[in-house]
Amino acid sequence: LLKFIIVVIIFVCTVFAQNTEIPLHPKYLKYDSLNWTVPTGEKYRTVLQNGLRTYIASDSSLPLVEISGIVRYGSLFDPDDKVGMASLVGTLIRSGGTETITSDSLDNILGQKAISISFSISDDMCNFKASFLSEYTDTSLALLKQMLFNPAYEQKKIDQHKAIFIESIKHRFDNPGPTLSFAYDKHMYQSTKNSRFASAKTLASITRDDLLMTHKKYFKSGNMILAVAGSFDRSTFIKKLETLFPKSNMVTDTTFPVIQCKPVLKSLVVNKNISQAYVRLGIPLFKRPNDDFYPVIALNEIFGGGSFTSRLSSKVRSDEGLTYSIYSVAESNYTMQSTWYITFFTTSETFSRATGLIYKELDTLVKYGVTDKEVSDVKSIFLSELPSMFRTPFDIVSNYAMNEYNGRSPDHYKNYVDAIRKLSKADLDTVARKYL
Repeated sequence: LLKFIIVVIIFVCTVFAQNTEIPLHPKYLKYDSLNWTVPTGEKYRTVLQNGLRTYIASDSSLPLVEISGIVRYGSLFDPDDKVGMASLVGTLIRSGGTETITSDSLDNILGQKAISISFSISDDMCNFKASFLSEYTDTSLALLKQMLFNPAYEQKKIDQHKAIFIESIKHRFDNPGPTLSFAYDKHMYQSTKNSRFASAKTLASITRDDLLMTHKKYFKSGNMILAVAGSFDRSTFIKKLETLFPKSNMVTDTTFPVIQCKPVLKSLVVNKNISQAYVRLGIPLFKRPNDDFYPVIALNEIFGGGSFTSRLSSKVRSDEGLTYSIYSVAESNYTMQSTWYITFFTTSETFSRATGLIYKELDTLVKYGVTDKEVSDVKSIFLSELPSMFRTPFDIVSNYAMNEYNGRSPDHYKNYVDAIRKLSKADLDTVARKYL
């Protein structure tokens, strides 16, 4: 019997080997076409009677509900004498309690039911996220409503977080990485709203009334976009949102200030007693939308954005061993003029050599351009990454909510595919000469 089994195994393996051609290298592996197309967002979009713009998708794969919301509010709206207010709003809206629930009780309720609700605020937007078991939908929505429309901003919590904030300010420049980022923004954006620093003085001037008035002004249904996916009946969930979110129109005075890059120096050096040099080289770019954006991000991917495969990483990191990390970023921003920068760190002794190599690579890129293979590869990378943005219904609705917040066309992602496919070597060489 054992001999028979061995013979059968050998026979099966032999037949398999005869009918399957094993490639000599993984690069020769072939796969069936994915036949994937960009999902549309319009079928998920509904503007509710209370003014709330929503993207809602039912998804019964797990007994969960996920919410992502955007409020048109950010630190750019901070008064000059109260810089840091948006940061306090973002922290205290969750941790400062509500009109009917103390902060400690709120923490207990959320912990007992494993409900996650968080807020974050940047220059030009406030994001909030919530996730919970579908059986706690009503409870979670009621708590989210309390935070969004009836926060308490308890004085004891304000004092606590101010003290934490002030302590962090004292150590803001202890580490070279954050110092580099602060110095770069302060240098590139001279005397603009996004280059201001919160201080002990500006924080001390912020009162509870300031926080409550700011919150009341911006946190309105008409000033939000909501993305929701999870285990629920869509029409029923819409009725819940109609009931829970107060009716309001869009806030009319939410135009962000014009922010332009205004560098006045060729270089800025911050001396610290350390053995490493942390470096950022940057130039002003543009505010989106801009016709050059796609060729610029493709060029950036080739030059320094593509991890270990980029020219900068190959030359400065792999070939010369002068740094562990070097990369470039072509920023994407719909609110202000962005920048294009290269960041790396190296020993103080090798700073000049590393910087010289970077300028040499820049000169080579401008003079000789990119190769046809680099263009083909980067287009393949961008197009193959796109499906991962839409893996789940929540991915779809949250992406299209952000798409609307940025004022883009409902067909933006479909147009993106067409725009990337059309990119040519000439397009990338043109922006290299134009900007670099």
